[in-house]
This record gives sequence, structure tokens and C-alpha cells, in this order.
Amino acid sequence: MREILRLSFSLAKTNFKLRNEGSYLGIVWYLLGPLALFFIILFVKGAAFPGTSAPSYPIYLLVGITGFNFFRQSITTSIQAINANAGFLKSINNVSPETFVLSTILEAAFSHAFEVALVAVFMIYFGVPIMGILLYPISFLVFLPFVIGAGFFCATVGVYTIDLDNVWMILSQLLFFVTPIFYTVEPGTALYTVNLFNPLFYFVRISRDLLIHQSFPPVRIFGALLVAGAIACFIGIKLFESKKRELAERV
Repeated sequence: MREILRLSFSLAKTNFKLRNEGSYLGIVWYLLGPLALFFIILFVKGAAFPGTSAPSYPIYLLVGITGFNFFRQSITTSIQAINANAGFLKSINNVSPETFVLSTILEAAFSHAFEVALVAVFMIYFGVPIMGILLYPISFLVFLPFVIGAGFFCATVGVYTIDLDNVWMILSQLLFFVTPIFYTVEPGTALYTVNLFNPLFYFVRISRDLLIHQSFPPVRIFGALLVAGAIACFIGIKLFESKKRELAERV
């Protein structure tokens, strides 16, 4: 397992560097997407729905966008993790397929680190105590098992279902609007009830409480996300292990 983690980290670091090679803006490209979406939503909401914002709404919004981006990128790249590395799987016998799935998630985590730095800059600008950044790794680590489990599940299904990336593109758009990324949701409403089955909702909720309010949400919120992560890991890794020997033959 240690060797798989080492190779995954090296591969993720290499791919991360290659994506910036020859680019004038480099890592700035990782931030332009969330920044553009942030300013568009901020402008539209300010013009269409003035006076209906959550406390520290710019940070509330940016935390939601960056958290969603990390999850979307992790799953998007996991779907093609095996197919994109078919040549390595067929030509190098001692490389475990797990390496390619974990490396895509780690690469998404590297990108997310720059987004978190961007959140820190905006927290300083808007006068939100920066100490919340020190608490953010808690929510990230609690959410990570769910991302890993979902990544392994999608990587496996992606080998057998050629259109999964297109399906995920539609589902991720739906998820963006269902999850309270740019709006607030009150307990007792139908949308709140739907989000009780949405692990991304718990991640964003925990992150906002830690970053904006420097407070821990109720234990049940942490517990729900941990349970979701445990279930996702069990299903995703179990499915991947059962199909691992077939993957190189299918791609």
C-alpha cells in the first residue's frame, strides 16, 4: 500500500507540473474558473436578490464553489483514470491500477490547495478571521474517504460504460444547483430534506462553519459525512478489487 501511495503521489505531482508546462499563466488557470463563476454569481445575486445574503456571503459563496470544484474534478478525472492509462496497464505488469485512480484524486487535491489559498486571500480582504483556514483540513479529511470511494467506483464503471463521463457532466450540473452553493437552505424545506442525502452538502456545511464562524457544526453532521465516506469506500474499493484483473483486458 505504501508503494501505491508513493507512486500515486509522484504521478500526480508529475501530471500537475505537465499541465502548467509552457503556459504563461501557469497555476493561475486553476483559479480563473472558480473566480469567474464567483464574480458572476456575486453580480447576478446582488442585482436580482439584494438583501438576501448569508453572513460573509462572498466567503460563503467561494467556499461552496471551491468545494464543489474539488469534488467535480476528482470524479471527472477518476472516470477516465483507467482508460487514459491503458498503455501503462498493458505494458507494465508491476503497476497497480489503484495508482492511477489515487493519482487523479491527489492531482485534484493539489489544484484545490491553490483554491483554498485564494479563499484565504478573500477572507483577509473581506475581514473574516483567517484562523478558520487552519481548521479547514478537518473538513477536507472527513470528506476525502467519500471522494476516494466515489472515485474508485466511477473508475471501475467508466471502463465498462463509455458514456459515463457525459452522464457525470449532466449530473454534476444538477448537483451544483441542488447543493446550496450560492443560496441558503432552511431546515424543514423540501430542498433541505433532499440535501440530507447529499454528502457534498455536509462537506460544504462543515467547511463554512469552520472557515467563516471558526466553530464546529453538530456531531451528527460530521457523523453523517463519515458514514457516507465509509459506505462509499467499502462499495467503491470492493467493486474495483473485484474487477481489477479485468480492467487491462477491457481498455
